[in-house]
Amino acid sequence: MSKNKPSRPDSMLIEPAHIVSAREDIGERGFSESLEELGQREPALAGYIEAGMASLAGRLALSGAPTPVVHGIYQEALGMVLSSLEAQRRGHYELWKDTIVGTRIEKLNLPAEPPAQKKTRYRRKKKGEE
Repeated sequence: MSKNKPSRPDSMLIEPAHIVSAREDIGERGFSESLEELGQREPALAGYIEAGMASLAGRLALSGAPTPVVHGIYQEALGMVLSSLEAQRRGHYELWKDTIVGTRIEKLNLPAEPPAQKKTRYRRKKKGEE
């Protein structure tokens, strides 16, 4: 294994392509619409995010941050949270999509799979090699 490339943990579900595609899709739909869609699927989670984001914006405003700064940080944080959740959802879908037939997971309207990444081939070490 190369010293420059870190190894991928066995428990890793989220590929970089999941994050990129989630962020692009959320950017196209807009944060408000994405949060609304999340609220339809996961109302408790969406409520938690809305309350936390309102608290964050309130703290920034009370600390004296100018309105454009408060708005910018709010949008950036909301985008990161929504993108992370969507990437997690896509990673779970990718993991389970072929294992559960005849259930609601089959009917999820998720975008096409992220591009396949090349797998590293390993050669066997010969006797005496390290």
